[in-house]
Amino acid sequence: KDALAKANLATDNLFDVCVSNGAFCLVPDKHKAFENVFNALRPGGRMAISTTTVSDPKQLDPSFEWPVCVKMFANLDELQAMCEGIGFKNVKIIDAESPLEGMELPADEVADNADSADKRFKIHGKYSDQYEFLQNMDMDELCKVVTVYGEKPKV
Repeated sequence: KDALAKANLATDNLFDVCVSNGAFCLVPDKHKAFENVFNALRPGGRMAISTTTVSDPKQLDPSFEWPVCVKMFANLDELQAMCEGIGFKNVKIIDAESPLEGMELPADEVADNADSADKRFKIHGKYSDQYEFLQNMDMDELCKVVTVYGEKPKV
């Protein structure tokens, strides 16, 4: 398991607010990470964790080798129940409506090979043919950027 998910983030009941903008999507053990946040918050404390999720894991065709980042994204349908099971109250999953499509590099900026110093190149699909299938995927359908909001109950 990853040290980040196992780490004691802080002394229990120390913080009023926990905010994360994007780091949680790559934490392998989401449950442990949210538990650490819960424990670090004082009673009445709040969290706002922005993360990328997989909308429907059934869309991850097992015949493809998915990039590790996609495999590590949380299942959107499980986030609320997981946070409530940890003890958070008033849990809300807010869709950021942040499109992932349209973030592609313009064609005239894409290098044909890694030796091109004046152009950029794509990570997925450029280094390895195994990710070429991503070029035809609707990433807005597959993934959602959300903010997970929750409160630690007051004692």
